[in-house]
Amino acid sequence: MERFINRASSLLADLGSLVVYLCAGLIVYDVCARLAFGRPFAGTADLVAIALVLVTFLQAMKALLQDRLLQMTLLLEKLPGAVLKLAMTVANLVGAALFLCLAAISVEPIEQAYRTHEFFGTDAFRVTAWPVRLVVALLWCMLAVAFLSKARSVLRRTAR
Repeated sequence: MERFINRASSLLADLGSLVVYLCAGLIVYDVCARLAFGRPFAGTADLVAIALVLVTFLQAMKALLQDRLLQMTLLLEKLPGAVLKLAMTVANLVGAALFLCLAAISVEPIEQAYRTHEFFGTDAFRVTAWPVRLVVALLWCMLAVAFLSKARSVLRRTAR
């Protein structure tokens, strides 16, 4: 299971990097079209705003599994080994619960966005809201699984 989670996290992080490159290309195109032809791409700001949210959660899983999330090292360095492992396990379980709750409470807004044809953007460029919200909710679920995997690995180290 951990092997699958690690592969999924790498794939999602790579996808996040690709989204960043695509955003950079879109911004360059927008600026060039604005300067050369006076006709910028109408949806640049909306697409980049959506992409920033997606990139955050696409890359969060790998950051978590590689211990690259911010931690309060000042506090953690002072905890004895057993207490530190307990604190890390509890923190990972709380993280999993938080992201599962976020995913659960996002179900109704996703359904509502689908029913009402909600969109992001302006009349010049629209992005349908429900697919974006659904992807973010799925990423939250995957992040919760990563937190649970992390808690399990901390507990396994505790048992040794």
